[in-house]
Amino acid sequence: MTSPTPSQHQGKPVHQTQQTQTQQTLVQQAKQTQAKQTQAKQMPRPVQQQHPMPLTHPYPHGAAGTPYTTPPTAPFAPRRDPLAAPDGSKPADRRLLAITSAAIILPILCDRLVFAWSDANTYTPWFDGFWLAVIATVTVLFFRTAHRSLMWCFTTIATAMLCAYAIAMHAAGKIDDSWVTTTFLAVPCLTMMSLQLSDGRFDSHHPWLTVKRWMLGWISPFTKLNAVGSTLSHAQHAIHAFSSKNDDNTTPSDSDSTRSELHAGQMTTARRILLIIVVAVPLLVALTALLASSDLVFNYALRRMIGSIDISEFVRHMLIIVFLFPFCLSILAQTEVTNRLRMHACTPATASAAQPSQDKHAFDTTVAAVVLALVLVLYAMFCAIQFAFLFSGRQLPDGYTYSRYAREGFFQLLAVVCVNLVGYALILCRVRRTTPLTGMLIVLIGETGVMLASALWRLHLYIGAYGLTWLRLESLTFMWMLIAVLILCLVRLFVPRLPLATIGFILVVIWYVALVLSNPNNIIDAFNQARQITDAI
Repeated sequence: MTSPTPSQHQGKPVHQTQQTQTQQTLVQQAKQTQAKQTQAKQMPRPVQQQHPMPLTHPYPHGAAGTPYTTPPTAPFAPRRDPLAAPDGSKPADRRLLAITSAAIILPILCDRLVFAWSDANTYTPWFDGFWLAVIATVTVLFFRTAHRSLMWCFTTIATAMLCAYAIAMHAAGKIDDSWVTTTFLAVPCLTMMSLQLSDGRFDSHHPWLTVKRWMLGWISPFTKLNAVGSTLSHAQHAIHAFSSKNDDNTTPSDSDSTRSELHAGQMTTARRILLIIVVAVPLLVALTALLASSDLVFNYALRRMIGSIDISEFVRHMLIIVFLFPFCLSILAQTEVTNRLRMHACTPATASAAQPSQDKHAFDTTVAAVVLALVLVLYAMFCAIQFAFLFSGRQLPDGYTYSRYAREGFFQLLAVVCVNLVGYALILCRVRRTTPLTGMLIVLIGETGVMLASALWRLHLYIGAYGLTWLRLESLTFMWMLIAVLILCLVRLFVPRLPLATIGFILVVIWYVALVLSNPNNIIDAFNQARQITDAI
């Protein structure tokens, strides 16, 4: 007996059951497809870059209908902060605020000490006091890195001593040639050198980078003014952060996230403040002057309010301060940036790469030897003339006296000696040294010594005829210092590790400081009185 089939129990045929299952499968597939489409619509679509359609110029290059495709424009690069280091780091805002404060104080001191005179005939500007203030400012700002360099300490102490000497001479009323030379030549040069040595990484064997920075330091305040705006922006942000440091609602994350927005807003605020000052101050001064001249009562009331203040003088001093401020800020900010660049560049890898290789020379040895030989022949002829006439005391040509002979050739010989020292340095640094070339350098030093002796003898004859002055005393002692430099040049040929340029700089500074501190006026007066010279020419 067979069991009943499911179709018999259900009472439905088999083909109807298969159709029902097929319809259910199709409905499920449709629902899944619709769900996938709905999910795809809800998901964010990636933004596709739209390429510009090629534009067709009507007549490009003379051919009608030729397609002309516009070149794609590159995206704008972000503006680089002039105060940023190569790794993107920047000086702290408080640091730049201190630099900005110093840049404000220095022009004010310069105006008060140099330009605040009432009578030019009876008042001498205190340039020496201003330079002493500059030295003190540089010491305070950069002492953290500068004190590591003994050369910076030496230069700063020497500059301070010269400033103290100049101030003492000024207070005593002795404004002579030595004061002028010290105030307008020696102290500014040493102050700039102290500023460039403030990174604390001076290398006595490679001083030429510092010399390059010293030369560029005189023009950088005029060429690097783009750092002024960025420095002011950072300083203003430091003021804003200092004023809001007690605000509990501001978290560190909030301050970090809004830093760029604050900087952008502060630049606009700074420009607005500057525009208000530039427009309002001259306008108010001009209108006040016109109203005071139009009404006597208003003029009397104004003078009672402001006392004896001269508006024109006030405007003049304000213009001086405003004019000097960006240059002071520029040179201080550039010193900070350069010091940071030197600190980043003085890693072991970059330091070894930055040192000049001894195998690479710029000049050919043969060419340098031939040129030097020709110069030595010329110098030998000149030295023979010196031994024949000047040193032997023979009769000079007709129409010449020893004083005239000495005066005409002194400065030319001094210039030739300086040229010889420069040529010696170039050959020593840029030419491969051989035994014949070393011998010619020794001959060059000897002939330079003969020229220096000739210049000394000429100056001795001239001083004996016309007396001693500050310029002649300075030249006389300077040539004795050059003799010491020539001896060092001779030693350098046999001691390659001798830092000749560094020792020469130290000798020059010691020479000048010792000269001005030895009371040169008394030396000059004693010499002239001993030879009964009342008025040295």
